[in-house]
Amino acid sequence: MCKNSHVPKYNWDDLRAFLSVVRVGKLTGAARELGLDHSTLSRRISNLETVLNITLFERSPGGYKITEAGKWLAVEAENMENSAVRIQAYIENENHQVTGPVRITMPEGLSSSFFVHQLSILKKSHPEVTIELIANPQIFSLTKREADIAVMMERPTQGPLVSRKLCDYEYGLYCSHDYQLANKAIRSKDELEDHFVIGYIDDLLPTPVHAYLKHFMPNRDADLQISNILTQVEATVSGIGIALLPCFMASRHPSLVRLLPGEISFLRSYWIATHEMSRHPIRTRIAKDFIIDQMEENSLFFWPSKFKKTATK
Repeated sequence: MCKNSHVPKYNWDDLRAFLSVVRVGKLTGAARELGLDHSTLSRRISNLETVLNITLFERSPGGYKITEAGKWLAVEAENMENSAVRIQAYIENENHQVTGPVRITMPEGLSSSFFVHQLSILKKSHPEVTIELIANPQIFSLTKREADIAVMMERPTQGPLVSRKLCDYEYGLYCSHDYQLANKAIRSKDELEDHFVIGYIDDLLPTPVHAYLKHFMPNRDADLQISNILTQVEATVSGIGIALLPCFMASRHPSLVRLLPGEISFLRSYWIATHEMSRHPIRTRIAKDFIIDQMEENSLFFWPSKFKKTATK
Protein backbone atom coordinates (compact mmCIF):
# COMPACT_ATOMS: atom_id res chain seq x y z
CA MET A 1 0.00 0.00 0.00
CA CYS A 2 1.30 3.45 -0.95
CA LYS A 3 1.89 5.72 2.00
CA ASN A 4 0.66 9.33 1.86
CA SER A 5 3.98 10.83 2.89
CA HIS A 6 3.06 14.24 1.47
CA VAL A 7 0.19 14.77 3.95
CA PRO A 8 1.19 17.66 6.28
CA LYS A 9 2.24 16.45 9.72
CA TYR A 10 0.83 19.05 12.10
CA ASN A 11 -1.28 18.58 15.19
CA TRP A 12 -4.09 20.40 16.96
CA ASP A 13 -1.72 21.83 19.58
CA ASP A 14 0.14 23.71 16.83
CA LEU A 15 -3.12 25.07 15.42
CA ARG A 16 -4.30 26.02 18.92
CA ALA A 17 -1.02 27.85 19.47
CA PHE A 18 -1.48 29.63 16.14
CA LEU A 19 -5.03 30.71 17.05
CA SER A 20 -3.85 32.07 20.37
CA VAL A 21 -1.22 34.25 18.69
CA VAL A 22 -3.85 35.47 16.19
CA ARG A 23 -6.23 36.43 19.00
CA VAL A 24 -3.69 37.97 21.37
CA GLY A 25 -1.45 39.60 18.74
CA LYS A 26 1.76 39.07 20.69
CA LEU A 27 3.82 35.95 21.22
CA THR A 28 4.49 36.69 24.90
CA GLY A 29 0.80 37.17 25.71
CA ALA A 30 -0.20 34.04 23.81
CA ALA A 31 2.52 32.02 25.53
CA ARG A 32 1.27 33.18 28.93
CA GLU A 33 -2.31 32.28 27.98
CA LEU A 34 -1.27 28.76 26.90
CA GLY A 35 1.08 28.17 29.82
CA LEU A 36 4.09 27.82 27.51
CA ASP A 37 7.43 29.56 27.40
CA HIS A 38 8.14 32.01 24.60
CA SER A 39 10.59 29.76 22.73
CA THR A 40 8.27 26.72 22.75
CA LEU A 41 5.42 28.71 21.26
CA SER A 42 7.75 30.23 18.64
CA ARG A 43 8.87 26.73 17.62
CA ARG A 44 5.26 25.58 17.24
CA ILE A 45 4.44 28.46 14.93
CA SER A 46 7.61 27.90 12.91
CA ASN A 47 6.85 24.17 12.68
CA LEU A 48 3.36 24.91 11.39
CA GLU A 49 4.76 27.29 8.76
CA THR A 50 7.35 24.71 7.69
CA VAL A 51 4.84 21.87 7.44
CA LEU A 52 2.31 23.95 5.50
CA ASN A 53 5.01 25.75 3.50
CA ILE A 54 3.38 29.15 4.05
CA THR A 55 4.21 32.27 6.06
CA LEU A 56 1.59 32.90 8.73
CA PHE A 57 2.96 36.04 10.37
CA GLU A 58 5.17 38.98 9.55
CA ARG A 59 7.44 39.34 12.59
CA SER A 60 8.35 42.75 13.96
CA PRO A 61 9.35 44.23 17.35
CA GLY A 62 5.77 45.48 17.69
CA GLY A 63 4.25 42.01 17.43
CA TYR A 64 3.05 39.43 14.95
CA LYS A 65 1.05 40.71 11.96
CA ILE A 66 -0.99 38.02 10.30
CA THR A 67 -0.55 37.40 6.55
CA GLU A 68 -3.30 36.66 4.04
CA ALA A 69 -2.39 32.97 4.24
CA GLY A 70 -2.57 33.24 8.01
CA LYS A 71 -6.06 34.78 7.82
CA TRP A 72 -7.20 31.85 5.69
CA LEU A 73 -5.77 29.33 8.14
CA ALA A 74 -7.31 31.17 11.11
CA VAL A 75 -10.79 30.70 9.60
CA GLU A 76 -10.15 27.00 8.99
CA ALA A 77 -8.66 26.50 12.46
CA GLU A 78 -11.64 28.23 14.10
CA ASN A 79 -13.95 25.90 12.16
CA MET A 80 -11.98 22.97 13.55
CA GLU A 81 -12.22 24.44 17.03
CA ASN A 82 -15.99 24.81 16.68
CA SER A 83 -16.25 21.20 15.53
CA ALA A 84 -14.28 20.06 18.56
CA VAL A 85 -16.60 22.09 20.81
CA ARG A 86 -19.69 20.53 19.16
CA ILE A 87 -18.26 17.03 19.65
CA GLN A 88 -17.53 17.72 23.32
CA ALA A 89 -20.96 19.25 23.81
CA TYR A 90 -22.64 16.24 22.20
CA ILE A 91 -20.73 13.81 24.41
CA GLU A 92 -21.61 15.79 27.55
CA ASN A 93 -25.27 15.95 26.58
CA GLU A 94 -25.43 12.24 25.77
CA ASN A 95 -23.76 11.31 29.06
CA HIS A 96 -25.58 14.01 31.07
CA GLN A 97 -22.23 15.16 32.39
CA VAL A 98 -22.50 17.76 35.15
CA THR A 99 -19.00 17.22 36.49
CA GLY A 100 -16.17 19.67 35.98
CA PRO A 101 -15.34 23.37 35.91
CA VAL A 102 -17.36 26.37 34.77
CA ARG A 103 -15.31 29.55 34.43
CA ILE A 104 -17.26 32.71 35.28
CA THR A 105 -16.09 36.32 35.05
CA MET A 106 -17.93 39.11 36.81
CA PRO A 107 -17.25 42.50 38.42
CA GLU A 108 -15.49 42.27 41.75
CA GLY A 109 -18.24 44.14 43.58
CA LEU A 110 -20.91 41.67 42.52
CA SER A 111 -18.70 38.65 43.08
CA SER A 112 -17.58 39.63 46.60
CA SER A 113 -20.78 41.24 47.89
CA PHE A 114 -23.29 38.78 46.46
CA PHE A 115 -22.26 35.83 44.33
CA VAL A 116 -19.86 34.08 46.70
CA HIS A 117 -22.51 34.28 49.44
CA GLN A 118 -24.91 32.24 47.27
CA LEU A 119 -22.50 29.54 46.13
CA SER A 120 -23.37 27.11 48.92
CA ILE A 121 -26.82 26.77 47.31
CA LEU A 122 -25.27 25.70 44.00
CA LYS A 123 -22.89 23.34 45.80
CA LYS A 124 -25.79 21.53 47.44
CA SER A 125 -27.68 20.95 44.21
CA HIS A 126 -24.66 20.28 41.95
CA PRO A 127 -21.70 19.24 44.13
CA GLU A 128 -19.64 18.04 41.15
CA VAL A 129 -19.64 21.39 39.38
CA THR A 130 -16.52 23.42 40.11
CA ILE A 131 -16.73 27.20 39.84
CA GLU A 132 -13.69 29.11 38.58
CA LEU A 133 -14.46 32.72 39.46
CA ILE A 134 -12.52 35.59 37.88
CA ALA A 135 -13.50 38.81 39.62
CA ASN A 136 -12.57 41.06 36.70
CA PRO A 137 -14.45 40.58 33.41
CA GLN A 138 -12.05 42.81 31.48
CA ILE A 139 -9.27 40.23 31.68
CA PHE A 140 -10.94 37.22 30.08
CA SER A 141 -12.83 36.95 26.81
CA LEU A 142 -15.84 34.78 25.96
CA THR A 143 -15.14 35.20 22.26
CA LYS A 144 -11.68 33.70 22.73
CA ARG A 145 -13.22 30.93 24.87
CA GLU A 146 -11.24 32.02 27.93
CA ALA A 147 -14.42 31.84 30.04
CA ASP A 148 -17.84 30.16 29.89
CA ILE A 149 -20.03 32.89 31.41
CA ALA A 150 -19.48 36.62 31.75
CA VAL A 151 -21.44 39.08 33.85
CA MET A 152 -20.80 42.57 32.50
CA MET A 153 -21.66 46.17 33.29
CA GLU A 154 -22.60 46.86 29.65
CA ARG A 155 -24.36 44.79 27.02
CA PRO A 156 -21.80 43.09 24.75
CA THR A 157 -22.13 44.17 21.13
CA GLN A 158 -19.44 42.11 19.40
CA GLY A 159 -18.70 38.44 18.95
CA PRO A 160 -20.81 35.27 18.69
CA LEU A 161 -22.45 35.80 22.08
CA VAL A 162 -25.89 35.22 23.58
CA SER A 163 -26.73 37.88 26.16
CA ARG A 164 -29.60 39.19 28.25
CA LYS A 165 -30.09 41.82 30.92
CA LEU A 166 -29.51 40.30 34.33
CA CYS A 167 -30.82 43.06 36.59
CA ASP A 168 -30.85 46.75 37.42
CA TYR A 169 -29.07 47.78 40.60
CA GLU A 170 -29.44 50.98 42.58
CA TYR A 171 -26.85 53.50 43.72
CA GLY A 172 -27.17 55.83 46.70
CA LEU A 173 -25.07 58.35 48.60
CA TYR A 174 -23.40 56.96 51.75
CA CYS A 175 -21.16 57.93 54.64
CA SER A 176 -20.26 56.28 57.93
CA HIS A 177 -21.97 57.00 61.27
CA ASP A 178 -18.72 58.51 62.50
CA TYR A 179 -18.43 60.81 59.50
CA GLN A 180 -22.05 61.90 59.90
CA LEU A 181 -21.50 62.81 63.57
CA ALA A 182 -18.25 64.66 62.94
CA ASN A 183 -19.33 66.75 59.96
CA LYS A 184 -21.96 69.25 58.90
CA ALA A 185 -25.32 67.71 58.07
CA ILE A 186 -26.19 67.13 54.40
CA ARG A 187 -29.76 68.30 53.80
CA SER A 188 -29.65 68.79 50.02
CA LYS A 189 -27.47 68.12 46.99
CA ASP A 190 -26.23 71.70 47.10
CA GLU A 191 -24.36 70.97 50.33
CA LEU A 192 -22.29 68.11 48.85
CA GLU A 193 -19.63 70.58 47.68
CA ASP A 194 -18.56 71.17 51.28
CA HIS A 195 -17.71 67.51 51.95
CA PHE A 196 -14.82 65.14 51.28
CA VAL A 197 -15.86 63.04 48.29
CA ILE A 198 -14.67 59.58 47.26
CA GLY A 199 -14.97 58.45 43.63
CA TYR A 200 -13.34 56.88 40.57
CA ILE A 201 -10.21 58.01 38.76
CA ASP A 202 -11.60 59.63 35.62
CA ASP A 203 -9.44 57.76 33.11
CA LEU A 204 -9.94 54.40 34.86
CA LEU A 205 -13.74 54.21 34.88
CA PRO A 206 -15.14 50.65 34.52
CA THR A 207 -17.46 51.96 31.78
CA PRO A 208 -18.37 55.45 30.51
CA VAL A 209 -21.72 55.27 32.36
CA HIS A 210 -19.79 55.15 35.66
CA ALA A 211 -19.00 58.86 35.37
CA TYR A 212 -22.05 59.47 37.57
CA LEU A 213 -20.27 61.77 40.05
CA LYS A 214 -20.22 64.52 37.40
CA HIS A 215 -24.01 64.49 37.31
CA PHE A 216 -24.29 65.39 40.99
CA MET A 217 -21.13 67.49 41.33
CA PRO A 218 -20.30 68.88 37.87
CA ASN A 219 -17.94 71.56 39.17
CA ARG A 220 -15.45 69.44 41.09
CA ASP A 221 -13.53 66.17 41.15
CA ALA A 222 -13.47 63.57 43.89
CA ASP A 223 -11.05 64.35 46.73
CA LEU A 224 -9.99 60.71 46.90
CA GLN A 225 -9.95 58.91 43.55
CA ILE A 226 -9.86 55.11 43.61
CA SER A 227 -9.79 52.71 40.66
CA ASN A 228 -12.12 50.05 42.10
CA ILE A 229 -15.42 50.01 43.94
CA LEU A 230 -14.36 47.66 46.76
CA THR A 231 -11.74 50.11 48.00
CA GLN A 232 -14.20 52.98 47.65
CA VAL A 233 -16.57 51.11 49.97
CA GLU A 234 -13.79 50.47 52.50
CA ALA A 235 -12.71 54.11 52.38
CA THR A 236 -16.30 55.17 53.08
CA VAL A 237 -16.59 52.71 55.96
CA SER A 238 -13.37 54.14 57.42
CA GLY A 239 -15.10 57.49 57.85
CA ILE A 240 -12.97 59.54 55.50
CA GLY A 241 -15.82 60.91 53.36
CA ILE A 242 -18.98 60.38 51.30
CA ALA A 243 -19.40 58.23 48.20
CA LEU A 244 -21.93 57.07 45.62
CA LEU A 245 -22.10 53.31 46.13
CA PRO A 246 -24.19 50.37 44.93
CA CYS A 247 -26.86 49.82 47.58
CA PHE A 248 -26.32 46.05 47.60
CA MET A 249 -22.68 46.57 48.57
CA ALA A 250 -23.32 49.31 51.13
CA SER A 251 -26.05 47.25 52.83
CA ARG A 252 -23.44 44.71 53.97
CA HIS A 253 -21.85 47.39 56.18
CA PRO A 254 -24.04 48.36 59.18
CA SER A 255 -21.83 51.38 59.87
CA LEU A 256 -22.88 53.07 56.62
CA VAL A 257 -25.73 55.57 56.49
CA ARG A 258 -27.63 56.42 53.33
CA LEU A 259 -28.00 60.16 52.67
CA LEU A 260 -30.70 61.99 50.68
CA PRO A 261 -32.42 58.80 49.40
CA GLY A 262 -35.26 60.87 47.93
CA GLU A 263 -32.88 63.06 45.91
CA ILE A 264 -29.95 60.82 45.06
CA SER A 265 -30.88 57.48 43.54
CA PHE A 266 -30.00 56.08 40.12
CA LEU A 267 -29.64 52.74 38.37
CA ARG A 268 -26.99 50.80 36.49
CA SER A 269 -27.35 47.34 34.96
CA TYR A 270 -25.67 43.95 34.85
CA TRP A 271 -25.74 41.76 31.73
CA ILE A 272 -25.00 38.06 31.44
CA ALA A 273 -23.49 36.51 28.32
CA THR A 274 -22.34 33.13 27.04
CA HIS A 275 -20.71 32.01 23.81
CA GLU A 276 -23.35 30.86 21.32
CA MET A 277 -21.47 27.56 21.11
CA SER A 278 -20.72 26.69 24.71
CA ARG A 279 -17.82 24.38 25.52
CA HIS A 280 -19.74 22.70 28.35
CA PRO A 281 -23.45 23.22 27.61
CA ILE A 282 -24.97 21.41 30.59
CA ARG A 283 -22.60 22.86 33.20
CA THR A 284 -22.79 26.32 31.65
CA ARG A 285 -26.59 26.24 31.56
CA ILE A 286 -26.75 25.13 35.20
CA ALA A 287 -24.44 27.93 36.34
CA LYS A 288 -26.13 30.55 34.15
CA ASP A 289 -29.61 29.60 35.37
CA PHE A 290 -28.34 29.68 38.94
CA ILE A 291 -27.01 33.24 38.55
CA ILE A 292 -30.24 34.43 36.91
CA ASP A 293 -32.44 32.78 39.54
CA GLN A 294 -30.43 34.15 42.45
CA MET A 295 -30.48 37.68 41.08
CA GLU A 296 -34.25 37.51 40.56
CA GLU A 297 -34.89 36.06 44.02
CA ASN A 298 -32.80 38.81 45.60
CA SER A 299 -34.05 41.73 43.53
CA LEU A 300 -34.90 43.65 46.73
CA PHE A 301 -31.21 43.51 47.61
CA PHE A 302 -30.25 45.20 44.32
CA TRP A 303 -33.01 47.80 43.99
CA PRO A 304 -34.31 48.58 47.51
CA SER A 305 -36.14 51.84 46.76
CA LYS A 306 -38.29 50.20 44.06
CA PHE A 307 -39.87 47.95 46.65
CA LYS A 308 -40.27 50.71 49.20
CA LYS A 309 -42.27 52.69 46.63
CA THR A 310 -44.38 49.61 45.82
CA ALA A 311 -45.05 48.96 49.51
CA THR A 312 -46.35 52.51 50.10
CA LYS A 313 -48.85 52.45 47.24
